[in-house]
Amino acid sequence: MNLAITDTLALTEFQPSDQAACVERINDRAIYEHTLRIPYPYRPEHFEQWLSIVDEATRQFGEPVHFVIRERGTLIGSIGFEGLVVGHKAEIGYWLTKARWGRGIMTAVVAKACECAFGRWHLVRITAHVFEANAGSARVLEKNGFAYEGLLRKHYWKDGQFLNSRLYALVR
Repeated sequence: MNLAITDTLALTEFQPSDQAACVERINDRAIYEHTLRIPYPYRPEHFEQWLSIVDEATRQFGEPVHFVIRERGTLIGSIGFEGLVVGHKAEIGYWLTKARWGRGIMTAVVAKACECAFGRWHLVRITAHVFEANAGSARVLEKNGFAYEGLLRKHYWKDGQFLNSRLYALVR
């Protein structure tokens, strides 16, 4: 699968050959601090574990639900859906290499991914959880029409502390 977003951006399937690029680009403390499930430091074995999750989800749904974000063919991030219930809902999650933050890339990627998810899986609701301090991700969601639904106090446990999460949803 190859889904064009712009002339230079596309969503593609994960490949084992993406390991080195993914490990290099995701291995950033700032990405770790803004995400729940990405370990730091990120090692090749983490990518292998991730790839098995991706493969299992692809088998379960008969098509990919997690994608690589590529700019001119180069891996710069990923986006995907968890908790997919075809005909109802899913939760979107994503990361982007820090060098590409603030350029509107993720706003465009989220728009295209949501458009596809609504059409392909007939969803009526896409949710996203954002750590309270992650203003950039909140802006991406808001630019894409996601509505803030509330603050989930002490919703996650990370690094020995409870973290608040802002819940956003896009409803069709």
